[in-house]
Amino acid sequence: MKHRHVISLVIYFFFTVGILALVRVVVFEIKTGDICPKVLNIPICFPILSFFIIALISHITNKATYLYFICLGLAFLVALTASILHLTGHFTCPLTILKGVPKCYYAVGLLSGLIILKAIQFKEIEKDLA
Repeated sequence: MKHRHVISLVIYFFFTVGILALVRVVVFEIKTGDICPKVLNIPICFPILSFFIIALISHITNKATYLYFICLGLAFLVALTASILHLTGHFTCPLTILKGVPKCYYAVGLLSGLIILKAIQFKEIEKDLA
């Protein structure tokens, strides 16, 4: 039980980091209009922020776990695609200020962590119910 609580706290921490980073990107996108790539003239950072918020609500309410995985899975695919395109030179991810590392790399790691931790937590919950 204690293990599950620690996992949940780490998930909350990852969500906090991710949502704060996304809010900052969305604010810059609103101010400048050229930070996020656009799909059908919609900056991709807007739906990604929505995916994070929906997944967080799913985690908080502990309901609709499938929605958690769908939302974060879609966000992961976008981050992974951006990372691959950045590596191949077809797209440039925004860089971090301090180290100059592409932010899409961090997004892949963060989203991987959220998905893996929730899968572990979900398996532990199912094991307790059995």
